[in-house]
Amino acid sequence: MTEGKPASPNTKRRTAGSSPELVSAILLLVVTAIAIVWTNSPFGSTYEEVWSTILAINLGPWQFAITLEHVVSDGLMAIFFFTVGLEVKRELSVGELTEKSRAIVPVAAAIAGLIVPAGIFLLLNAGTLAAHAWGAVISTDTAFLVGALILIRPQHPARLRIFILTLAVVDDIGALIVIALFYSDDLEAVPLLVAFVLLILVFLTRFLPPSVRGALYAMLGLGVWVCFDSAGVHPTLAGVAIALIIPVVTPRRADVEQVVERTRSFRQSPSSDYAVEVNRALRQSISINDRLQTAFRPWTGFVVLPLFALANAGVRLDAQTLSDAMTSRLTWGIVAGLVIGKLVGIVFVTAVLDRTGTGKLAPGLGLSRVAGGAMLCGIGFTISLLIVGIAIEDPELQNQARVGVLLASVLAFGLGWLLLSGLDHFRPTHPVGAKLNRPFDPERDHFVGPTDALRLASNSGHPR
Repeated sequence: MTEGKPASPNTKRRTAGSSPELVSAILLLVVTAIAIVWTNSPFGSTYEEVWSTILAINLGPWQFAITLEHVVSDGLMAIFFFTVGLEVKRELSVGELTEKSRAIVPVAAAIAGLIVPAGIFLLLNAGTLAAHAWGAVISTDTAFLVGALILIRPQHPARLRIFILTLAVVDDIGALIVIALFYSDDLEAVPLLVAFVLLILVFLTRFLPPSVRGALYAMLGLGVWVCFDSAGVHPTLAGVAIALIIPVVTPRRADVEQVVERTRSFRQSPSSDYAVEVNRALRQSISINDRLQTAFRPWTGFVVLPLFALANAGVRLDAQTLSDAMTSRLTWGIVAGLVIGKLVGIVFVTAVLDRTGTGKLAPGLGLSRVAGGAMLCGIGFTISLLIVGIAIEDPELQNQARVGVLLASVLAFGLGWLLLSGLDHFRPTHPVGAKLNRPFDPERDHFVGPTDALRLASNSGHPR
């Protein structure tokens, strides 16, 4: 459904989350600034000391030790990737990526937005020690992207928002595949086999009573994380693997009606037993994927990502570091890949598909607005910093790469803001009238009244 009328339930769900997403993006900015100030303060040496603190668990002869920085980057970030995986699974199952005509343009544009930036980076860094860090330029930070769109407030943003969020989902899939294939260590067969068995158990958990699923998912998830870490697979991917196994279902009418019946019983005779039954019926009527997204999204937005920024955004901005960064092929490779590569890749493929008729943009969404969204896609913060930490061991090169990520994100936001604001001033858009993008489907769409109401109205001679 086009802008101006109620859209899909998925669109409503996303739009409703605008304020928390904006607060999360602002919190990320504040924490990033704190990390930079901390690193460049007279107490800057404590930054590395704090995040290098070793946490250990001893059980007899067995010991598990990990630094505080790795607790955040490998442990808590698994929760972030779990949330991303849930979103990806939902979009593939019942969301924007289920319809070919609607998905082909942002999907193809997202793939180009992965390949072109990587090509530009490698063109500038081929043969250097930093060439392995090409993955730092492929991913868009969805949290910052959504927050930026809310801050800019372009006219009629819903159509652009759906496009770039669909693009961001495919972008996340590509980034996760890249981490799995190119940024995992030598694999160990035995823990990988154990992880595979545990993932099968995760799949089978859906057939158990609802009361035990949550605890079992948590225990099996922790086991998969440990096995991935021991096998040489980056442990954050454990979150993705589990999320892709968890089922996605649309609410069934029978379950919804059961909630109504139990609520009516509670209204007639309020009691704790009826309250428990209503609560249980409500939970069971909603897909576990949706419930988990609702439960984990605040934790990722307000705890996990800010802690990750605090642990990874601390770059020393002294004269020497800035001088090295300004003449570094690594720094400018990241800037060019994110700012230029994302824009060129996304806009070029979108234009080709739209002009050839292979795919179509949503009504009212022009190529110029896609360009504004593509520019914002150059904000590559979270996964970019994660891959910098994985791919580069030299601290000086890490600092140069982080300067590149921060500079690219600032440039992408500023240029995207100027482009979208300029379009609103010189080429204002107009609301699109109510119009279905596809035929009404009673098996898929939510509706009220008889499905053949239009035919009945025509036969009776009443106006439509």
